[in-house]
Amino acid sequence: MSAHSSPFDEAVCAVLDGFGEGSTTAFFRYEAGQVRRIAPEAKSSRAGLGFFYSRLCKACGFDPIRGEEWKVMGLAAYGEHDPELHAQLRALVRVEGLRFVPSADRHRGWDDLYRQFSDVKDPIGTVDLAHTGQQVFCELFAELLCNLHARFPSDQLVLGGGCALNSAFTGRVLEMTPFSKVHVSSAPADDGNAVGAALLAYAEEYGRLPAKQGSMNPYLGDRLRPDTIRNMMRFSGLEPTATDADTATERAAQLLADGKIVACARGRAEFGPRALGNRSILADPRRADIKAVINERVKFREAFRPFAPSILDEHGGAYFEDYQHSRYMERALRFRDEVKERIPGVVHVDGTGRLQSVTREWNPAYYALIHRFYELTDVPILLNTSFNVMGKPIVHSVEDALAVFFTSGIDALLFDDLLFEK
Repeated sequence: MSAHSSPFDEAVCAVLDGFGEGSTTAFFRYEAGQVRRIAPEAKSSRAGLGFFYSRLCKACGFDPIRGEEWKVMGLAAYGEHDPELHAQLRALVRVEGLRFVPSADRHRGWDDLYRQFSDVKDPIGTVDLAHTGQQVFCELFAELLCNLHARFPSDQLVLGGGCALNSAFTGRVLEMTPFSKVHVSSAPADDGNAVGAALLAYAEEYGRLPAKQGSMNPYLGDRLRPDTIRNMMRFSGLEPTATDADTATERAAQLLADGKIVACARGRAEFGPRALGNRSILADPRRADIKAVINERVKFREAFRPFAPSILDEHGGAYFEDYQHSRYMERALRFRDEVKERIPGVVHVDGTGRLQSVTREWNPAYYALIHRFYELTDVPILLNTSFNVMGKPIVHSVEDALAVFFTSGIDALLFDDLLFEK
């Protein structure tokens, strides 16, 4: 799925996960629409690099069973390098060629770390562990990819598996390895298997994969039910303040420029873990307090969690160093120093942002909204976070969206081309 969703005609593919059926690491060559297994002997144990990160997640006081590895990435930016922790973590696993090899006493090593931080009740107390653990993760990942490039040279890399969701690393792949281009799909983890299975069935039926048409469109989910929206308007007493696309875009952009928080549920839902403008909560990145406001009044989550910048693609180079297209919000890049004070709401404490590049071709409605905000403010960026509250999935239905709208600090709700304001 990851290879066929890429814009590449040829690439080397690496799949790295937390657990697997006999292995957690696999490599492939993608050429002429065909995927071929390479280096079959390079199997890592059932507990791979993703397992390392899940154990780090647990040591930091989070729950890897609930998928809280995201929190480690956010927390890592607040910490500093700890040489002793670095040595402890590096001793737990090593890279041999194209394999991750865990140490024989890794279980004791992790138990020592758990005990070391067992009395820490606030995650802020584990910032140096998160920072150093993220650093070790990047080092191990990069070492493996450098070995892969040396053995199977290619300018282009496709990453799959849960480890590819570590945006803090994927934004540094080109810096830390010889590859010049990298692709990560909108759903590189287990959920991407659904599309992969469909492609496999197609290939078995027709003897080939379907023709590629550029990068994969991530908007594959359901639309909002029009009849439910009609019933909601009929029986709720809610009256929209805008009822067509142009007026709704204009009004929503003005609300955002005025510092309001606008939730957006338009078109088909995104496939994958990141909201890409169709199931998003949006805000003005110029507000220095907006991160605290959304974490406290909308998302009800930890204060250290960052928010993503959705940027008009043509302005990417003006805001990010060594700008890379990031269609699926799959990589974190470093902001240019001269722009950070303009957009404090989306600059993480380490000076990076997990960006989404937006073009008119990829998402016309979202592009139009950001562009109108840019015309009003001279800032081509909106703060974007998923339309949900902590611990709940991204909204799927009209009922889901209304529940979050009326039980949080969201100021306005965009249902397709209808805008509702509190």
